[in-house]
Amino acid sequence: MIQSIFFIGMSKNRFPNLKKNIDILLEFKKISKFNIDICVVDSDSTDGTKEYCYNLVKTNTIDSIVEVDNLENKFSSRIERLSISRNKGLDYIKENQKKPSLYIPMDMDLNLFSLLDCVRFEKIIEDFIDSEADGLFPYSTPYYYDIFALRQQDWVPGNNLLTSNNLKKKFRVMSFIFNYFLIFKKQRNVDTFSKNYIEVESAFGGMGIYKIQSNTLVNSRYDVSQTEVNFYSEHIFFNASFNNLFISTKWNIESPIEYTFFNSFSYIEKIIYILKTLKNDIKHLNKRINNK
Repeated sequence: MIQSIFFIGMSKNRFPNLKKNIDILLEFKKISKFNIDICVVDSDSTDGTKEYCYNLVKTNTIDSIVEVDNLENKFSSRIERLSISRNKGLDYIKENQKKPSLYIPMDMDLNLFSLLDCVRFEKIIEDFIDSEADGLFPYSTPYYYDIFALRQQDWVPGNNLLTSNNLKKKFRVMSFIFNYFLIFKKQRNVDTFSKNYIEVESAFGGMGIYKIQSNTLVNSRYDVSQTEVNFYSEHIFFNASFNNLFISTKWNIESPIEYTFFNSFSYIEKIIYILKTLKNDIKHLNKRINNK
């Protein structure tokens, strides 16, 4: 029977949101029937995050901070750096897990609880435990943003970011078209789904919940593609170790505007954006021609 929850948060220079998320987790810890373990995995923060977390550990407010520094000097790929950091979180669980538990990875740069209170979060967790699902992910609203980690045959069956990137390299002046059909149009509004749960092969979206047995994490790791290091999500490798993965349309976080900006634009703003991308395309095309 599941009694413990491991919250593993990734952080790097996003102190305001990290503090908001930890504050909610501490409130949740007060009302939850589960044993709560909070670990922050930090990479090179210089904004007070480390000092804040160490103070919380010192006062037994959170359980641990794991530092994974100087990764940018060793690995040029952001995905590779993320994989290393996330695997440090898995190592922490393996060192401390004694019974079947829940693993909740969190991207602390996002404000993950602005649309969710502690009581509702506890109910989501309890329903998940009672279900046949092995993993559950939130639906970002108003638009789903994380199509990079998403694999779903009727939605995003393949690597759309890689496909878009390759097409933009080949057909320089059509970049917006590829972005629109392969990325922006796939960032669907939550209201387009009538079901509470969407079965997926992979997903994330800033947060997730996994059921883990004592041997689950032996072979379950985040990884990178050796051929497409920057265009293949580390979550896809990890999610391959689990069956019965779902996105819940009733568990919501705010869509990060830096990913869903186009769908949030007004009609005029969309026209301006398209014209700007066309101007940049022509500029790069002329540069390519002049260099030949």
